[in-house]
Amino acid sequence: MDLEIEKSELIEELGVYFETNKILSHLAARIFSLLILTEKDGTSFDELVTTLNASKSSVSTNLKLLQNTGRVTYFTKLGDRKRYFRAAPNDIIVQLDKKIAQWEQEKQLHEKLFAFKTNLYKAHNKYDENLPGLQYTKNYALFINDFIENLKTLKNNLQNTLN
Repeated sequence: MDLEIEKSELIEELGVYFETNKILSHLAARIFSLLILTEKDGTSFDELVTTLNASKSSVSTNLKLLQNTGRVTYFTKLGDRKRYFRAAPNDIIVQLDKKIAQWEQEKQLHEKLFAFKTNLYKAHNKYDENLPGLQYTKNYALFINDFIENLKTLKNNLQNTLN
């Protein structure tokens, strides 16, 4: 398959993912996807407008959004008046930190739920550590803990690679 066609399809697929998961708006998701997939060091504003077939004002608005959220940075080249955009180099680290915090919160909720259910069953003389509700909550919290540790390892590996 032609690489440009494959790139276009992947821009759309990534864009849908970012949009569906409420990470970015429709056009911001496509801009960010394009910047992730480019082989160049930076993409000009005009290239974004042309490639995404979007209006200048829409691209400008969405670029500002991406810059304000720290997902995209820009730079200039000596002797060139154009601004070039790229995904922020630390964006993946920031996103991993957010995911880790989200999973930490979910783990804490399941640990509280487990403690509450345990106390509730004990108070009613119905405690049995093999109750399905208790086992699920306990095992899910353990799973989340392992998942968080894997995310932290991934983050550390990425940081070492980026530095």
